[in-house]
Amino acid sequence: MGGLCLRLYTATTDTEAASYISSHYKTLTLDCLRLPIFDCNGEPLVNRTSENFVVAKPTEKAVSLLYECLTSDEFDTIATALLQGSAGSVSVGDKFFAPSNSFVTLKKFVRYGENPLAVHLVGYVNSDGNGVSGIERCFDELMKTDVTLSARFLCDAKGDFVDGAEIQTDTLYYNHKGGVHLTLDSGIQSVVQEELRASSIKTGAVLVCDVHTGEIKAMASAPEYNPDKVGDSLADGSSPLTNRALSAFPVGSVFKVVVAASALENGISESFSYSCRGSVTMGSKTFRCNNSTPHGTLNMQKALACSCNCYFIALARAVGGKALLETASLLGFGQSTEIAKGLFSSKGKLPSAEELKIQGALANFSFGQGALTATPVQFANVFNAIASGGGYFEPFCVQNVCNVSGEEVYKFTPKAPVYALSETTAKKLSTMLCEVVSEGTAKNAQTEGFNSAGKTATAQTGIYNEKGEERLCTWFGGFFPAESPRYSVVILSENGTTGGEDCAPVFRRIAQRIFEQKDFSKN
Repeated sequence: MGGLCLRLYTATTDTEAASYISSHYKTLTLDCLRLPIFDCNGEPLVNRTSENFVVAKPTEKAVSLLYECLTSDEFDTIATALLQGSAGSVSVGDKFFAPSNSFVTLKKFVRYGENPLAVHLVGYVNSDGNGVSGIERCFDELMKTDVTLSARFLCDAKGDFVDGAEIQTDTLYYNHKGGVHLTLDSGIQSVVQEELRASSIKTGAVLVCDVHTGEIKAMASAPEYNPDKVGDSLADGSSPLTNRALSAFPVGSVFKVVVAASALENGISESFSYSCRGSVTMGSKTFRCNNSTPHGTLNMQKALACSCNCYFIALARAVGGKALLETASLLGFGQSTEIAKGLFSSKGKLPSAEELKIQGALANFSFGQGALTATPVQFANVFNAIASGGGYFEPFCVQNVCNVSGEEVYKFTPKAPVYALSETTAKKLSTMLCEVVSEGTAKNAQTEGFNSAGKTATAQTGIYNEKGEERLCTWFGGFFPAESPRYSVVILSENGTTGGEDCAPVFRRIAQRIFEQKDFSKN
């Protein structure tokens, strides 16, 4: 210690070390504040944890005190700077030491940390601190500030640190009023992430929306990635950086809800009858129901409940391709949605009216196959419209952005609602979708204490693995509570078995936990 202090005395009396003096102060900066991102309740989604740093003067007293309270590794790290006559810092984890005139403990925000929420929506910054994806990219410039986490040290005219002077710090780093405010609900987001991780869905997504406002309450994509170690995910074949909640996939039978909606809107009664024999041939192509099972004579409600392909082929032919496309377009299919400033979902693909003049293409379209692809966001439109009586707001995830002083510098203004369906059509579809859950293919989505409504899907992709097995995209879309809806939930498995097996149970667990978590008496 004697040798260290002698070396320190030599370093700190060297006037050559005063090259960065400004008004007789020297400053050591640990961090530059990047504004936080909050959920709808003001809970932080980033900057949720902190790491403590000891910042010290290069004085004999500081060295002596630090030698006593730091570990040998910590002391060696900070001593390197101190012995060169400079202020020094070292991370001490969650340890905190009372401030003195020799050193202070500063809390530095950890941007992401362990178990981050909504990583695909929040996004990440690169090593230069610039937003690369998600909300971090959308509001990159607005989140950057000149507020620093730093310590200022009084120096004399020669540039030597004044031993007894107080170390100055600025509390604005902690006490600012700025941030990006999202519509997400941390409680719902946590439920969704936990249930997606616990499910059989390895690549897929979950989207939860408020049916009345379009506000996105949770968005999760699997697999997840670590925003602090993005490089580890770049070569991963499962593409963990892809936000599947905003991506388009083959659809399958969940699209039958749109076909039923179009039929009702175009004057075809829910009593429209068809006798299913398990398959139907159009031209040279035969279309089959699951396992070629004959369903017998069905009306629209029963056809939705058992997801009869043959019935919906007949229904689509009765409605016509043009009318089907009009309804699908009103519900947002074939169009991207801007959920935040500059952050868009995929358009997906909607076949043209000319393509649907081909009977085989119209048949495929009737049960969500063929050229059609769509996103979870587009199906949120469908179930939000049904649950809210026919109209819907496009899903969005940002409320506003405030600067360091708390002044609003950006406000998201939702588009006017789209009235895609009549109230009568919405009520009829809601009743049908309740039966799909209670009696049909979505029985695994049944909840306790309240009713839910929804539809399953299993979509062929035309992609096969090395065993010759076709990859299937499976879905569930629905809302709850059925009698007085508040939330819609869309679930996708990119490589599943059936929607009833993969996705419906995930809906049940998510809906059950949200219902227990929230006060639905205020609905």
